[in-house]
Amino acid sequence: MLALIQRELQDHLVYIILAGLIVAVMITVAILTAYWGMAPAGLGIGGAATALLTALFCLLGASQMYTDRANRISSLLATLAVTRTRILAGRVLTAVVLIAAIFVPLLVTAVAVLYSTDAPVTFYRGIIAEVSVTLALTCLASYCIGLLMGWTANRTIPSLSVLVGMLLVMSFIFVKGFDVAAIGLLLLFIVASLLHVWHRFTSVSL
Repeated sequence: MLALIQRELQDHLVYIILAGLIVAVMITVAILTAYWGMAPAGLGIGGAATALLTALFCLLGASQMYTDRANRISSLLATLAVTRTRILAGRVLTAVVLIAAIFVPLLVTAVAVLYSTDAPVTFYRGIIAEVSVTLALTCLASYCIGLLMGWTANRTIPSLSVLVGMLLVMSFIFVKGFDVAAIGLLLLFIVASLLHVWHRFTSVSL
């Protein structure tokens, strides 16, 4: 499994670099907002960076599945006694590892800024936790949409579906906000999407 994850990270290094750049921008904005009073601009830039990060994970999932289908990677790995379930699990775990690597520095930065200012720690601590979990699950949900889109043989459909898929995921936040209800809906969406991807990936002939 570790070898599969390492291979996925190497094959999609550009996404890791872009995600790192976006996180660097978000951390910088968080610090500037806290210490230099750039709240309006900070919220705008932070929102745009979050949207880019969500879209990036959608593209990552689509790239993984489309590359697999185009280059018949799963067929090659099957000759090495690697099951499709393990292949898919390796890809999903790669996304989870990348999401964790992104949000841990963001969470540490937010907590450090919180304790270094006069903000009420008890009040904002809960908000930071809910926002972090919701955004992380949003990225994972977008990744699941990318997996579904990348598996289709038609290139036009994934291109046109990106916007629809992103709006669907983002609607969870806009409708429910950063709370337990949004987290629950996102978890249900992620589980249902992964089960659907697993069924299609393991049953369709490669």
